Amino acid sequence: MVEDGRERLRSNPYPGRGIILGLDASGRYALQVYFITARSAGSKNRILEIEGEEVRTQPFDPAERSGDPNIWYRAVARSCNRHAVSNGIHTDVILDFLNRGGSFADAVMTMTSELDAPNFTPRISGLTDLADGQVAMAFGMASRGRSGRTGHNMYGYRPAPGTGRCFHTYARDGNPVPAYTGRPYEIDLPGTPDEAAAGIWELLPADKRVAMALKVIDLETRRVVALKVRNTLG
Repeated sequence: MVEDGRERLRSNPYPGRGIILGLDASGRYALQVYFITARSAGSKNRILEIEGEEVRTQPFDPAERSGDPNIWYRAVARSCNRHAVSNGIHTDVILDFLNRGGSFADAVMTMTSELDAPNFTPRISGLTDLADGQVAMAFGMASRGRSGRTGHNMYGYRPAPGTGRCFHTYARDGNPVPAYTGRPYEIDLPGTPDEAAAGIWELLPADKRVAMALKVIDLETRRVVALKVRNTLG
């Protein structure tokens, strides 16, 4: 059930970084939500910042900028009518493939997990494809298996109005943190795009919330009509 998806996110003490792709309740707008939760001081010293039609991670306090390369990246971007979102520098990989006529799946197949042992955080990504008059949404994950080899999983959806799919890096808190496994799960997106995003923010663990971005795309005009961020700091 859809409501179970909301409870699943609410009850997760540490989902990590997450992606939600779906449609608003009217069915007119495609929604992309990207959220960050974190535990360490270095990871919490982040905000999401809008640059044109893109969203990047930035340090809230530059003097305390972490040297971890995994936490500085372009999270939300686009290639014409294909809108990409990811939890790392592989947003650039996806856009490079798309700009050269390649596919989202081909891009995902080149990825590995982050080299942040012992967690080996999965690289997750999403694509809202509005090219050729279609409305298709896809997720990809590159994660480290028990053998140490990288496994790749991809999922495609055409959500109903007022619903989306949620995908995040971690299954729960722990040390090391266990990676999320399984398919993206269905989640309710009620009300207006702003109301849907506000509801997602409240589902995240309050002690680990860092930032969230919302991208709203008009399906009739194929234009981005809203791009907003919400940060705990600042």
